[in-house]
Amino acid sequence: MGIGLRNGKIRLAWVLICCLLLTACGGQNGSGNNEAALESRAEDESKADMENQADETQDTASQTDEAQDNVSQTDNTDEDSTDKAVEGARREEASDDTVVRKLSILGDSISTFDGWIPEGYSCYFPMNGEVMEIGQTWWQRVLQDTGMELCVNSSSSGSTCAGDSTSIDNFQYGCSECRLGNLIGGSGNFPDVIVVYMGANDVLKGIPLGDNDGTQAVEEGMIENFSDAYCMILDKLTAYYPNADIYCCNLPPMGDWGPESGPAFVPFVNSQELTSADYGRQIEKIAAAKGCQMIDLQNCGITMENMEQYVTDGVHMNPEGMELVYKAVMAAMN
Repeated sequence: MGIGLRNGKIRLAWVLICCLLLTACGGQNGSGNNEAALESRAEDESKADMENQADETQDTASQTDEAQDNVSQTDNTDEDSTDKAVEGARREEASDDTVVRKLSILGDSISTFDGWIPEGYSCYFPMNGEVMEIGQTWWQRVLQDTGMELCVNSSSSGSTCAGDSTSIDNFQYGCSECRLGNLIGGSGNFPDVIVVYMGANDVLKGIPLGDNDGTQAVEEGMIENFSDAYCMILDKLTAYYPNADIYCCNLPPMGDWGPESGPAFVPFVNSQELTSADYGRQIEKIAAAKGCQMIDLQNCGITMENMEQYVTDGVHMNPEGMELVYKAVMAAMN
């Protein structure tokens, strides 16, 4: 029994030793496994962190791109808005900055009015005749209806088309440098439209008509017939004012006092045995050859039969006569 106890104790001790050995071995293996697990977990966590950082970087880049896109879109929107604002301002400026055309007149007493012609020129209205207000003149009515501005009214009472074309100080010659150069405004503005309404004094003074139909050259100097002088006028106007629209007026009927027992007026016949209609037809030929537009005053409504209603002395219109001239000019310009 003592030997059995002893042997039992020995077995128990051995079992304990084996358990300790197994425990020691198992603990070491468990520690290794734990370390491997920790390392694997650390690697996994590191990879996850890297992936998270990559995702965060990608997200940041994406957000940056989106921000840039938003900025770009904002910039484009701002640019579009700015462009539209500038375009709108330009349109508004263009609508407000309407170009006003300027009118110059080359005329005689019929187109004068005190204070509205160059200094030194001879004036007829309102000191004479029945046109007492500026608003009754044909050209002022044209300015009001067309919206044009007066550049220069180069009109002088008693002036003829014929004369010295080289003169720089005699404003009685319509073909002169003096008269044609004076169509430029005081501020240097050039006319956009020029109306030539001359010839009545050439008729009254018996200036020879001539036969130039606008196709013959005319030399500078003293021009003694109407046709050559009128050609010189248009040649110089087209040379000096190439961008201007030039309108030429033929002449309305001109009357002479009738007999006491007859009509108030009869056709005026000059020393050349010619009437205003003869000079008017020559104006039409020359204007056509020079490419200028016509204003028909021969048929504006004044006749020998009704002249007393529209003309005071056979030549100068009253306000009603000016109305007829104004309408004829507007009909041509429209």
